[in-house]
Amino acid sequence: MKVLAVEGSTEQASLALLLDGTVVATEAVAGGRRRSQGLFVGVETLLSRAEWTLEDVEAFAVGRGPGAYTGLRVSLTAVQGWALPGHKPVWTVSSAAAVAAEWFAEQPTPGPVVVSGSARRDTIWAAVFEPQAGGGGCRTSDWKLLAAEARGGEWPDLPWVDPRRVPQAEWVGRLYGTGLASEACQPIYLHPAVAIAPRFAADGRPVPEGA
Repeated sequence: MKVLAVEGSTEQASLALLLDGTVVATEAVAGGRRRSQGLFVGVETLLSRAEWTLEDVEAFAVGRGPGAYTGLRVSLTAVQGWALPGHKPVWTVSSAAAVAAEWFAEQPTPGPVVVSGSARRDTIWAAVFEPQAGGGGCRTSDWKLLAAEARGGEWPDLPWVDPRRVPQAEWVGRLYGTGLASEACQPIYLHPAVAIAPRFAADGRPVPEGA
């Protein structure tokens, strides 16, 4: 099975090609305003290096966050567009699960771990993952939004993955190879609620919502 994996939940986006679960090639993708352009250029470079074409790819695996909404939207839209002509499967998993899977692979005796990331405005998202037989990890808690300074305070008896570690496309692809069911094909976007100031007309009266 030839798989193209895409991970775009952070500024350090990445791509990977896997053949029967083995990583064939990887490619970093520049973030910022030209993320979509970098993604398409990166895929072209990656496929050329492996001497594959998009037609050769049999399935697409993509991280769906939590993370930056623009990066997630670009990634999910791109893989669905690539998959559509050949009616190929698009498989999704949380980007945090990819971080947990990489962390578990490095531990001699892996156990539950907390994965976290920036949710903007001095907040973080966090959740607990536990290792699974066959590789990868399963989220065993609800997603939580916490104050950034509370990192490590929630679930104090569990290790927290270094927040500088970002999800990698190759681990998204490896998780696809474990046979896990696909998650919903939509972004996980966790962020604190934004208060919107009421609008007022010239005479000082509030403008009705939706007007």
